[in-house]
Amino acid sequence: MEKKHEDKLEVEIREHSDADFFPEKCPSCGSEKIKRKTYKMRTIQDLGTPTICRRIRYEKVTFICKDCKKTFTIRHPLIPPRTSYMPGVIKYATLRILKEGDSIRRVTKDLNELHHVEVSVSEVKLWVDKEGKRGELNVDFSNEEPPKDFSGFISIDGTFKAATTKKNDLKTGTKK
Repeated sequence: MEKKHEDKLEVEIREHSDADFFPEKCPSCGSEKIKRKTYKMRTIQDLGTPTICRRIRYEKVTFICKDCKKTFTIRHPLIPPRTSYMPGVIKYATLRILKEGDSIRRVTKDLNELHHVEVSVSEVKLWVDKEGKRGELNVDFSNEEPPKDFSGFISIDGTFKAATTKKNDLKTGTKK
């Protein structure tokens, strides 16, 4: 683990590599004659603190079998495939939005400013949509009958608005 200081903000970098989990045999032919072919470095963002910026430097290794010449990769147990964020970041954001009721913009701002996770509102919205819709409601109420004791008024945030047009609005031609 390497730490750098940038304007009183510590940058904590943890390094993981597929080479640490060198496969015992080829998944195609079962041969034990395997060598490392290529690698690709990725930086994955993790939850930090107001004073620590955490990043994971991950080396994705491609292996080749010397017998059957097939290439393959392994799945690292700590690193999720095809993502730029650790699972803790996604879990933190979706829990705050879906369980606590925080807004997507507020959570995105907190991730960027307090946890040093560079993420957009649209990315957080994708996480929430994938995890589960926030307050899933049927928006089409046209086929539903109103309750028996419905007065004809709808209350939204403490304000009252008539659900039907008033007689005077029809005469003046204005709608509220």
